[in-house]
Amino acid sequence: MKGTRSRLAACGVSVLGLLLACSAEVALAAGAAPLLVAVSEPDIEAIVKDVGGNQVETFVLFWGCILRRDLQVEPAAVAKLLAAKAIVWTGFLPEAGAIRGAIADGRNSLARDSWGPAWIDVSKHATQVDAPVSTCQGYVDLITTRGDPFFRLNPENGVVIARDVAAGLARLRPSARAYFEANARAFQVSLERDIARWKEELKPLARLRVFSTQCGWQNLARFGGPQFVVCKRAPGTAFAIEALVQHVRQMKTELILLDPHTPPDLAKALREIGGVAVVEAPSSIGDLPGAMGYSAIFDNLIQVLQRAATENSGRE
Repeated sequence: MKGTRSRLAACGVSVLGLLLACSAEVALAAGAAPLLVAVSEPDIEAIVKDVGGNQVETFVLFWGCILRRDLQVEPAAVAKLLAAKAIVWTGFLPEAGAIRGAIADGRNSLARDSWGPAWIDVSKHATQVDAPVSTCQGYVDLITTRGDPFFRLNPENGVVIARDVAAGLARLRPSARAYFEANARAFQVSLERDIARWKEELKPLARLRVFSTQCGWQNLARFGGPQFVVCKRAPGTAFAIEALVQHVRQMKTELILLDPHTPPDLAKALREIGGVAVVEAPSSIGDLPGAMGYSAIFDNLIQVLQRAATENSGRE
């Protein structure tokens, strides 16, 4: 009898949550416009879409590698930025500087003076790797000391990001709080199922040494998969390519993982290293054609690594 009451109580809570979530949808249908939300990059935008549902309209502020000195808001996003009700960002200080700069350069001084969206920092509760320390030149650039802007490449942080987004959106639209929280829970359940599968898929790759031109993949290393060897540099400056090639050889790297934004001369030099397989894999769904959500970037990476490992074993 006690178990029956517990199940009924649980069902009651679920039904209540569903009714509250539905009421948020009804409110929107009755005329409430979606919240216009600016998001720093495509992977986090995918999470915002899942959590915000039909209560949000999103757009991306930055495309490509974020570690660059000339970081600027995409020109097509500036006009929307002036009308945004919220900015979802990674807590990476150059992002804030670029966003403020885009507004300061705007021509509409009235809009600029009254501009005051909510800032939702999704880095606050996320697990991050240590602040970057160079393995090649002993140099740490000032703009990277805030932390690791690629913490989204640890999918466990995806759950944390979803919760922070739900809380931030709820402050803007309290009537939809239950809707945002329900969406964040659904996102969590789905992502945790994917994470369990990825951990199993990564186990056979545990001995693989991978040199990645995208340092952010270190965030995935805690899952017990490949060891990601990186060689950081001062953002905005050129690699010492010969030194880097020598470094890769000394580390006895078995696989080189190229990000689409790798400088062409560096990619060419890495491809010419003998005895090392070279593969390409994006580190953002913004560079992955046909990607349908946040999980797609990890599915793609693991598939690329699995194929490369199989081909390597076939050559041995």
